[in-house]
Amino acid sequence: MVLISKNDKKVWESYISNFQKTILLPHNTSSSNLKNKNIYKNVKSSSFSSLSKKKGSKPDFVLDLHGHSLYSAKLTLNKYIVNCYEKNIRNVLIITGKGHNNKGVLKEELPKWLSEKFFEKFLVNYKIAPKHLGGEGALLIRVKNKFKNLNF
Repeated sequence: MVLISKNDKKVWESYISNFQKTILLPHNTSSSNLKNKNIYKNVKSSSFSSLSKKKGSKPDFVLDLHGHSLYSAKLTLNKYIVNCYEKNIRNVLIITGKGHNNKGVLKEELPKWLSEKFFEKFLVNYKIAPKHLGGEGALLIRVKNKFKNLNF
């Protein structure tokens, strides 16, 4: 067992309590309750084909990772994608920002994370967002349909 300082313990407990309140999407939360979460934004539903054709169309939900560390961003992304799959939320916009000189760490790492084996069962594809949705500072993600291949 490793002992940690009282200050480190306090910081960790604060982090965990805030993490559970604002970042995690509980499995029993309805999508209508998501509007109150500060990183989840419910917007008009559409498909990728219509997103590229209509400037006014938007994805189902938006996750903004501005200000997150790599560790925090990856945990948030993993939980968010799994929850979107579970709730059959199909179109998601992930905002990373461009970073300094268009070389942001999250911008560079997010496509690598989405290419990992973990996401294969949850994602159909992802692509750079059109300019009106954030351009190079965001990715559009298409989540698989949870009900598509169910055998009854």
